[in-house]
Amino acid sequence: MRLRAYLLIMIGAIILPISLFAAIALQTLLSSEREAALQALGQSAAATALLVDRELSSAEAALHVLARSPQLAQGDMAGFYAHAKSTDRGDGGRIILFDGGGQQLINTVVPLGSKLPPARDEVRARIRQVIATRKTMVSDLITGPLQKKPVTAITVPVPLLGGERYALGSVFSPDYFATAISHHPVPPSWTLSVIDHNGRFIARPSEPARLGESANPGLVKAAADADQGLIRYPTHDGVDAYHAFVHSPMSGWTIAVAVPASEIEGAARHAVMLAGGGMLVALLCAALAAVFFGRRLAAAIGGAARAATRLSEGGGLASASAAAAASSGIAEFDALQRSIGEAGIKLARSETERASLLQREQQARKLAEAQVRIRDDFLAMLSHELRNPLSGILGAAQLLRIENANPVQKRHAQDILLRQGKHLTRIVDDLLDLARLARGKVRLDMRPVELASVVESVVDALRMAGRIEQQLDCRLAPAWVLGDRTRIEQVVGNLVTNALKYTPAQGRIEIELKAGEDEACLVVHDSGVGIAPELMPTLFETFVQGAVSLDRAQGGLGIGLSLVRSLVTLHGGTVTAASEGNGKGSTFTLCLPLLKEGAQTAAVVESAPPAAASESAVSTVLLIEDNNDARHMLSAQLSAAGYQVFEADNGVDGIALARRERPDLAIVDIGLPGMNGYQIAARLRRDPDTRMLRLVALTGYGQEADRQLALNAGFDAHFAKPLQFESLADILAGVSSD
Repeated sequence: MRLRAYLLIMIGAIILPISLFAAIALQTLLSSEREAALQALGQSAAATALLVDRELSSAEAALHVLARSPQLAQGDMAGFYAHAKSTDRGDGGRIILFDGGGQQLINTVVPLGSKLPPARDEVRARIRQVIATRKTMVSDLITGPLQKKPVTAITVPVPLLGGERYALGSVFSPDYFATAISHHPVPPSWTLSVIDHNGRFIARPSEPARLGESANPGLVKAAADADQGLIRYPTHDGVDAYHAFVHSPMSGWTIAVAVPASEIEGAARHAVMLAGGGMLVALLCAALAAVFFGRRLAAAIGGAARAATRLSEGGGLASASAAAAASSGIAEFDALQRSIGEAGIKLARSETERASLLQREQQARKLAEAQVRIRDDFLAMLSHELRNPLSGILGAAQLLRIENANPVQKRHAQDILLRQGKHLTRIVDDLLDLARLARGKVRLDMRPVELASVVESVVDALRMAGRIEQQLDCRLAPAWVLGDRTRIEQVVGNLVTNALKYTPAQGRIEIELKAGEDEACLVVHDSGVGIAPELMPTLFETFVQGAVSLDRAQGGLGIGLSLVRSLVTLHGGTVTAASEGNGKGSTFTLCLPLLKEGAQTAAVVESAPPAAASESAVSTVLLIEDNNDARHMLSAQLSAAGYQVFEADNGVDGIALARRERPDLAIVDIGLPGMNGYQIAARLRRDPDTRMLRLVALTGYGQEADRQLALNAGFDAHFAKPLQFESLADILAGVSSD
């Protein structure tokens, strides 16, 4: 049997199962297209329900705002009428004020003082239910007693402290919801409907004349039995149609979308016919291509066989190939030869690429090993930096336990505890800042800042701390920039501290601030140890330090300059370093965009701090903290300062103490077991006996998002651990932390 016959048999064996599977696939496609169309119908109903609920939610929010009107709380009905009238949205939300018995007191449809109709029984029942349950209620389609038009209404309770019982309602004309849902784009043949609990149309944009009429009974029955679904039922006009429905979560109304069944089935059949036709064309093309290429394949094989024969009959490979190429004239054979050559070229290229990949892998391994070394060096530095203050803290604590230690020694030990504790806090803050900068979580409080005053503040603080042993000269020109003062102080402090750290005693440090046309530049020059040339390219990278002696006299983690560059970049500035080499000093230049003269004048006015709000001073404090050591130490500090302290190590006991002792202030740890600090704050704010208690959150999480979360939960102030007692001074003295 010839090759061509085998190819034809192979084509038949391929086409037969493909045809069978194609039929199955087309049937599956028909079902899938129908299901997809019906799913789109259901999604359209859900989207329409969201539109209706959005309008109701907007009206509810407006009513809740109006319910808190000071005029209503004071009984000023004329003022409240004017307020309500200003929020009246016409047919999209007339405002009505009901008393506890359901009688209308104010209706923005008519002037204040107009005679209003007596309340019907169903209105009285609805108003009483709203006031009793304190929940919002949405009515079905009703007839307005004043304008005698079909309307719907949303009613909310009015919480007043004086004992009055009111309810506020917003009345909508059905055209309002018809307009609202008509914004949802659907094909012209689709019908949108809003149906109340009684099965009557509230809105039907395609047939506004059917307002108030009964909806399709099959649809009403199906909607009564399920929250959402899909039915096939004839329409009012007798058209076979699919109906998708859902219930509005807020009102309980039924939102329905109807589409003729012929449209769903027709679209699916059309898609299947297109797919089937395309598959038949593809099969036919495949058969023709198989016959055509079968012939070409047979010819190519014959030519390859002849070329192989010629190759086996004479000389070397090169001469045989040349002879075959010259005498055969077979394109397929020539292509085969070219393919072999191209394969050789590709093989060579793949070898080159493999060698390149190997080289990159080795470079990546070296980089990873360098990163591991940097990590290990950092951990060693961190261990050293932590052990030093911890050694001082442990030694001071042990000294304080010696009974016959003299007062001077004890006072010195206390100073060590405070100093080393602050040092540990600074280390943790630097590490947290580095992590926040890496994740883009740092937020800047951008305000006009006088840069010269920042430099003076930093230098004065270092001078008071006794850290300046060198000759330090400052030449500061006035310069205003836009920035976060705290972060700019951190940047300047890092640059000046670095100069002090690497400049020997009696050395010279010069600080110069110059204001140019567009930027202010701070130059910090020292006569210290300088910077090695090989260190300059990575000077501002994380964990990079110069040569460090075994005693680590300069200290540090190698993250200061990385923080400086990141913070300066966030301010839109630049920072550069220069040095002629080891032992020749270094110069750091910080440049920030300069504020214009008009902005400087406005900054002086805006920078005046607001007067602090004052409250009554604190005398009793409730402390809720599960860490016994932390709780006892803070309690001892508060007691030593003259405050009466009540302690609890969990939320349940803390709430009970707050109710029994009525303290002036409660300090609550957020990370408590069982009931956390946010839950405690919510419970205390809900209780009338403890609602006015001032609350201070204490947590190990100190980011701005954590602070905002605490304030949203009901806390008056937020402090990160470790708590410095001085930070509580304003709170304990009765000054608001805001």
